[in-house]
Amino acid sequence: MQVIELKSRNNRPRKASAQPDLIPVDHDAAASAKGGITRLENGLFITFEGGEGAGKTTQASRLADRLADLGIEVHNTREPGGTQLGEQIRTWVKRESDISTVAETLLFAAARAQLVSTVLKPKLSRGSVVIVDRFIDSTVAYQGYGRGMNIGQIETINQIATGGIVPDLTVFLNAEPEAILDRIQITGSLFNGSADTPRLRKGDSEDGRRFEREPISFHKKVREGYRQLSREGQRWSVIRADQAPHRVADAIWKRVRPLLVERGVDAELLTRKQGVQSGTGS
Repeated sequence: MQVIELKSRNNRPRKASAQPDLIPVDHDAAASAKGGITRLENGLFITFEGGEGAGKTTQASRLADRLADLGIEVHNTREPGGTQLGEQIRTWVKRESDISTVAETLLFAAARAQLVSTVLKPKLSRGSVVIVDRFIDSTVAYQGYGRGMNIGQIETINQIATGGIVPDLTVFLNAEPEAILDRIQITGSLFNGSADTPRLRKGDSEDGRRFEREPISFHKKVREGYRQLSREGQRWSVIRADQAPHRVADAIWKRVRPLLVERGVDAELLTRKQGVQSGTGS
């Protein structure tokens, strides 16, 4: 597992906790080491969306690595998270079960507002590619379609939190919930137990799995929400998440490449052969 070195307030290196929470990742240094950094005109904002276990984290990391190998400045982060405030909200929200839908939505919005003001806007303004694992559409899909909160209210909250920033490309990794939840070690028979609630396999920690342990009916509503959202604009790219990871990565690259060229990246640079790592993610 990758360990990222962070700087403490006294500027001494400290190691981040060896957990899947090792985000954000700035690839500026890696790009520079490969012969200089390429920045884009007006930056490029890419988000990854989908249900639990769809592979968002893996594919976001693969794309970021590919861009860094090409010498393109890229920042890979997530929601909620990417800032000190966001990570604290993430830890609390994903473990706390006694929380209302409105409170949950507002906490996500607070994390989003902090990420937009301190990370997204500065990075995009300097010409970076910014990749975010979840953004505004997650709130609409999960708290709106999944939990039944008024979508108009959610859109208003999102507008306030983001100041109107919208992704240039949103990758929706689409698959049946029954298939993708198995990736995060939920038992194969998701309809066992009362109220069709999935059970974790023996040995899995329940900490941080509040969304994964929702009834399968909830995950189906979330997926339907994403499917509805993906019909609303050209920024969406719907990709089957049940393919081999390298095929998913190739499909994503086909959408990203022309956006890079539109923003001034040399097309010849993008034809270089890149090694792509394999794996699965959430």
